Amino acid sequence: MTDKITPAMQAFWADDPAPHDMGVQLIEAREGRAELRLSLENRHLNGHHTAHGGVVHLLADCAAGFAANSLGERAVTQTNTITFISPGKAGETLIAKGVFLTRSGRSALFDVTVTAESGRMVAVMRAQMRYISPPI
Repeated sequence: MTDKITPAMQAFWADDPAPHDMGVQLIEAREGRAELRLSLENRHLNGHHTAHGGVVHLLADCAAGFAANSLGERAVTQTNTITFISPGKAGETLIAKGVFLTRSGRSALFDVTVTAESGRMVAVMRAQMRYISPPI
């Protein structure tokens, strides 16, 4: 962990088993933004030998979630829409970056991009997060 991850987000990460089980790495989580990475292995692939859509979605949803929770309040995904642009390939590392857009009441919007290390766009997501209490 680095200074790019707040202590609260370090604790949140330590208690979030799904991304750990999938091999996701947390790179940044602070001030309404987050970055996570996943090196694609055979266990992440579908029958076409490309990244399974559910795996890409998990990575993107985690980026939105960590960006939302990094603002100091507890947040959960209310809804999201993901568009797959190009397939992730075995051996590639996918990078998901989530950023805060706007908030109204307890709902906030975050945009997430998922790219390969080469910069090739893999997917984009718009996530609506719902803030719940109590604060982190």
